[in-house]
Amino acid sequence: MRPLVAVPMKPFSSAKGRLAEVLDAEARVSLMQETAGRIVRAADTAGALAVVVTGDPQVASWAHSRGIEVLAEPPGGGLNGAARAAADGAAAAGAVWCIVHGDLPLLTPGHLTAALAAATSGVAVLAPSRTGGTNLIAARTPIEFRYGPGSFSRHLAAFASERCKVLVSTGTALDLDTPADLAAAAALPGGAWLVPYLT
Repeated sequence: MRPLVAVPMKPFSSAKGRLAEVLDAEARVSLMQETAGRIVRAADTAGALAVVVTGDPQVASWAHSRGIEVLAEPPGGGLNGAARAAADGAAAAGAVWCIVHGDLPLLTPGHLTAALAAATSGVAVLAPSRTGGTNLIAARTPIEFRYGPGSFSRHLAAFASERCKVLVSTGTALDLDTPADLAAAAALPGGAWLVPYLT
C-alpha cells in the first residue's frame, strides 16, 4: 500500500488573510493553489498517494479539476478532524500517513521521502513550524491531533511511547503566513517561483 500524504485545505475565501496587504484576493487564491499543487506533486514524486482534505466545495472542485483525490473533512472537524480522517483511513488500509500543511513553498520530494521512510520503519516524524506549531506529522498509527498555537509540544507528547524523529529544515518550517514570509521564501533556493507574487 502506498503511503498517504494528506494536505488539509481551508476554503479559498478565508485563506491567507495576513497577506492581504501585499496580495489581493485573486492572487492569494492563486498562491494557495500553486503551493498546494507543488506539495501534491512532491508527494507523487516521493511515491505517495496525495489527497486534499477539505470540507469546502470550491476547494474540492479545484482539486478534482487537477486530478487530485479529495477526502471529505468531517463536518465541524476543522484541522484536527481533517488530520484524523486521513490518518484513520490510511491506518485502516495498512498504510503509513503524513499530514502536511499546504502552505510550505519550499517543501521538496526529499522531505517527504525521508519522513515516509522513517514512518515505514516505525519512527514517527514531526516537523515544527518556526512559531511552535506543527507543519508535518508522519507515522504508522493515528494519534489525538491537537493543532493550534504551540501544537508541536502537544504532538510530541502524543508520541511519547513511540520512537520519534524531529525534522527541522527550511522546507518544513517556512510557511506562508505574512508578507515577510513570502519575501523570505522567494529569496531562498527553490523560491524563485514566488517572485511574481512580490510584484
